[in-house]
Amino acid sequence: MMSHLSEQHDNMMRLSHFTMEYAPDAIFWVDSEARIHRVNEMACRLFGYSQDEFLHKKVYELHPEENVEIWQKRWNTLKEHKVVTFEKLQPTKNGQWIPVEVTQNFIEFEGQEYSCNFVRDITARKRAEDELQESQRTLQTLIHNLPGAVYRCKHDQQLTVEFITAWSQRITGYTPEDLIFNKKISRVELIHPEDRKKVLREYEEALKEQKPGRLNYRIITMSGDIKWISDRFRGVYSETNDIVAVEGFFNDITQQIEAEKELTQALLEVEYFKNRLEEENIYLRQEIKLTYNFENIHSQSEKYKQVLAQVEQVAATDATVLILGETGTGKELIAHAVHNLSTRRERSLVKVNCAALPANLIESELFGHEKGAFTGAIARKAGRFELADGSSIFLDEIGELPLDLQVKLLRVLQEGEFDRLGNPQTLKVNVRVIAATNRDLEKAVQNGTFREDLFYRLNVFPIHIPPLRDRPEDIPLLVKYFTQKFSKKTGKQIERVPRKVMNILQEYHWPGNIRELENIIERAVILSPGTRLELGDWFSAKESQSKSVKLVTLEETERTHILKALKKTHWRVSGEKGAAKILNINPQTLVSRMKKLGIERPA
Repeated sequence: MMSHLSEQHDNMMRLSHFTMEYAPDAIFWVDSEARIHRVNEMACRLFGYSQDEFLHKKVYELHPEENVEIWQKRWNTLKEHKVVTFEKLQPTKNGQWIPVEVTQNFIEFEGQEYSCNFVRDITARKRAEDELQESQRTLQTLIHNLPGAVYRCKHDQQLTVEFITAWSQRITGYTPEDLIFNKKISRVELIHPEDRKKVLREYEEALKEQKPGRLNYRIITMSGDIKWISDRFRGVYSETNDIVAVEGFFNDITQQIEAEKELTQALLEVEYFKNRLEEENIYLRQEIKLTYNFENIHSQSEKYKQVLAQVEQVAATDATVLILGETGTGKELIAHAVHNLSTRRERSLVKVNCAALPANLIESELFGHEKGAFTGAIARKAGRFELADGSSIFLDEIGELPLDLQVKLLRVLQEGEFDRLGNPQTLKVNVRVIAATNRDLEKAVQNGTFREDLFYRLNVFPIHIPPLRDRPEDIPLLVKYFTQKFSKKTGKQIERVPRKVMNILQEYHWPGNIRELENIIERAVILSPGTRLELGDWFSAKESQSKSVKLVTLEETERTHILKALKKTHWRVSGEKGAAKILNINPQTLVSRMKKLGIERPA
């Protein structure tokens, strides 16, 4: 029996010896005097000493920075607590320092006190911890230097800030300390009052759906400035799916928003100018059809030379010009001449016939309208004054302008401003006004059909164009010009105008002036069978009339001429077979003249 117990004891001792020798930690048995009694093989490998070298040393002799006093304090602590664990740097025999973790166990054995020390090399662990700390420092550096603020808020009514990075101060003006736990202002109070309700509602909607959210909204900074931020966020949820916090990142997008606004405004302006350019192009395509231009002035009359001299005098200024003369005398031609000699000639002359448009459309035509300003206004339209900004506008038949629009025209002349229909914003323009009329405006002022203040505003520089009958010396020049023009147009070769024909033309009183002459020459070219210009039967009655009839007033002559045209067309005013076509005037102008002259269709 004793032999069996002895064998078991030997086995246990061998097992204990094997476990100690091949343990992964260095093991030291040290007595109360700091003497090393035993070490295992791992201790020798770890620190580079042999068993004998260890057994001849005291523990503190293995460390250059330790001594008996330090050892004694450590021994006393061990006796009190029985087990002590600490970390330190321990040198090896070859001078290398390694980090170790030491666990000391106080043991009493056969009346002696010992410390059983387990020493573990923690170099790999320290390296991992250092790498982790470095990663954490790097991560913190990256987070705090992101071009925006990283935050975490409680899910409460004020979105109480628990964490926020320093970049938030650049955006809000508040330090992280100002924002954390509402020291100065809460997250909710940062949000602009006008955006607050919407932002909080959309926050909650995204959090309840447990999906990331993104909002753009305004905040009020510490200095009172308004900034736009882009806020990306997500919820933090408990195991029961309750929202416990909100994490996110916001950055300043004020410059981006302002740039987008400027871009949007620029695009609107581009669209506006594009539409305006299209309108100008349409207008120019219409203007290309004009038969008159500055080079078409043909005159050797002294009276007309005085007119041209006045044109040269006033053209270089910005003065308002009022061109007066009978129908067909070439008022529009003089208007073009004034513009073409002015400093505004780089831009086209914009033309409006005040008698050619219905009264309810004149205002829109002159000043433009917004979409929906009235029934049929399906798009925004720039008015003629807007198109003429920086140029000149020719207001033909100005005497036919309704009284209510005369007030608005006076405002443009005086202040250079007007309101587009449907838009309360006042527009400023720099436009030179050239007006023309065949009416006696002074008489119209006396009759109350034309404003006196507008008349004086327009009558800054009046130019009176003499009728064709007062400058018969110009008729041969005009006949030659129109004959060449229509010969080329019809493909004929009219080379000569007989003296008899020229005499007839010069003796005629020309109530329709140059426009009437042009129409007669065009018809004569069409009717002429050979190379000579022939007037045909259509003009014979006029020839005999011009020789026999006594002179009558201009108004009576005009009335008679209009009546002849109306009777010829069976009182049809407009259309291809209407009187206006024969007289080569606008149908609205003809209706206006009929009212003025008291011409009514017989019952």
